[in-house]
Amino acid sequence: MEPGNELGHSAGNAAFKSDNTKFNIIVDSVPNGLIVVDKRGEILMCNAEMEKMFGYDKGELIGQSLEVLVPREVRTVHVNHRQGFFQNPSKRQMGAGRDLRGIRKDGSEMPVEIGLNPLETDQGSFVVASVVDITERKKLDLMLLRAYDEVQQKNLEMEQFVYTVSHDLKAPLVTSSSYISFLREDLQAGRFDALMDSLARVEKANKKMHELIYDLLQLSRTSRMELKVAPINLSLLIGEIKKDLRDQLADKKTELIVPNGLPVVNGDSKRITQVFENLIINGLKYAAVTDKNTIEILHKEDEKEILIGVKDTGPGIPPQYHKKIFALFQRLDNEKEGTGVGLTIVSRIMGLHGGKAWVESEPPNGATFWVSFPKQYQFPKENHDGIH
Repeated sequence: MEPGNELGHSAGNAAFKSDNTKFNIIVDSVPNGLIVVDKRGEILMCNAEMEKMFGYDKGELIGQSLEVLVPREVRTVHVNHRQGFFQNPSKRQMGAGRDLRGIRKDGSEMPVEIGLNPLETDQGSFVVASVVDITERKKLDLMLLRAYDEVQQKNLEMEQFVYTVSHDLKAPLVTSSSYISFLREDLQAGRFDALMDSLARVEKANKKMHELIYDLLQLSRTSRMELKVAPINLSLLIGEIKKDLRDQLADKKTELIVPNGLPVVNGDSKRITQVFENLIINGLKYAAVTDKNTIEILHKEDEKEILIGVKDTGPGIPPQYHKKIFALFQRLDNEKEGTGVGLTIVSRIMGLHGGKAWVESEPPNGATFWVSFPKQYQFPKENHDGIH
């Protein structure tokens, strides 16, 4: 503020004239926005930080209504609050317990925290407001909330992991140990038919343990991976998956329909391949149940995100299982092959890409597994324990 600037527009505002250069320097050096308003809501004084925060030029706010800094939809209510403050002035935080927003000159909004102080002078009553832009604090709060949710999820997964280690991993070991004893007896007795049956059961148990250990390692890597982000043509990517799975598709009498017009998204090609492989294999495992099945790739989008769906013609999934199936080691049918880790991996990878995964299904009309790609997402520049 220039020394000698007239900061009011009436005789009643003479109190805010200042020829004191030091005073102006001190006010402008305050890190918070400072503003002085009269009973009519006219801005009489503001410091440089206030002008910078709201995007105004020097002196441009002087003489304007305070409500120019308030979102349009709450201006009428704000006038009532302002008048109420002057009727009962006291030092206070404005809107305690509520999210307050200020509006910049360019129309953008920001979260703010406001402290009010009444000021009584010979010229009348005024209010001094201290304004803080808390955008970064809000971002930090959101990060902390997400971190808390992640810790809670990790704790739940740890409980499930302990159960799996003690039960699912133990089961193949018990089976193998039992049939190794049978093998010894069959060898000693020369029962070679029984010997082959015991060998097959041991082999199956070992395969089950191998799959479970492999999936657990894959899952552990998803939380520590370094993403190599680049544009991905989803039509080409899923087309390659179709080629790789052609034998399984033929065996399950299933047609995989991949449209040519799928969009390009940003992401890690290797991880996104893992996502769609898991979803398509999941469809083959649980939904390919007739002599003629289809799995179709769907696409829709809006201003904020791109949605890709994997739709099957299977029996569908009851609503009570829609969230549960994405949890660790959760399976709808324990008779089917698999460990119940695939959909958890899908969910984690999409989370790393700023998106999510969910299912829509109304039995018996099949199910559609959706994944979302935000159009505007800032990928982390580094990951502490990156595994390529």
